[in-house]
Amino acid sequence: MNNVLLNIDGPIATICLDNPDKHNSLAGSDIEQFIAHLNQVEQSPEVRALIITSSEGKTFCAGASLTEMGSGNLSGEIFERLTNRLAAVQIPTICAMNGSAYGGGSEIGLCCDFRIGIKGMRLFVPASRFGLCYPLNGIQRYVHKLGPDTAKRLLIASEEFHGESLLALGYLTHLVEPEEINEKARSMAEGICRLGPIAVRTMKTLCDQAAAGILDQEAATLMINHCNQSNDLQEGLAAAREKRTPVFSGN
Repeated sequence: MNNVLLNIDGPIATICLDNPDKHNSLAGSDIEQFIAHLNQVEQSPEVRALIITSSEGKTFCAGASLTEMGSGNLSGEIFERLTNRLAAVQIPTICAMNGSAYGGGSEIGLCCDFRIGIKGMRLFVPASRFGLCYPLNGIQRYVHKLGPDTAKRLLIASEEFHGESLLALGYLTHLVEPEEINEKARSMAEGICRLGPIAVRTMKTLCDQAAAGILDQEAATLMINHCNQSNDLQEGLAAAREKRTPVFSGN
């Protein structure tokens, strides 16, 4: 069964988790499918923004399948392959969390640049409730994105948070009514697609590297110079002078 769907509509790609009967939990085959879709998105030069969402239901994603983990068919290392791949996507990523998120589902959100949640959603990480230690890369991602105190509340204490608290803690970047989330995600993606793609990709990379403390000044300067010598910059400046919308080519 195809539980992870990919749709490419011009410059916007959408990956949709489509297994609501199992709270959109991910089995090993689903993870492989998810990674294959991410690879296809990055091999499509026309795509400038990616939305991650789920089919209609109460749960955005319940993380890795507990059934497969219990049987030994799925490990934390396999799930790490997915989260690391998603975090490495070069174009901007928007997670439209149209339901509650549990365990690895909350980490999928953290791998994205923007996280839109809905009022009434819940989020918690149940690993310690099962006596399970969360994967190392995931622990680092929670600490890196949210700080050690919030990471400990989620991972060690397995606290449950709701929409407004998730926004206040910085987990969510946006919070909307449930019926508004699809439009919000689409409008954000469309707005990003109108921007200079080289500048967007360059600044995403440099923001991530700076936050992780791995910024190479020499390499960063080369990236900035490449962006500032691009045809896109000349097009953007010309469009500003001529009071028209720029048409960026990505070179």
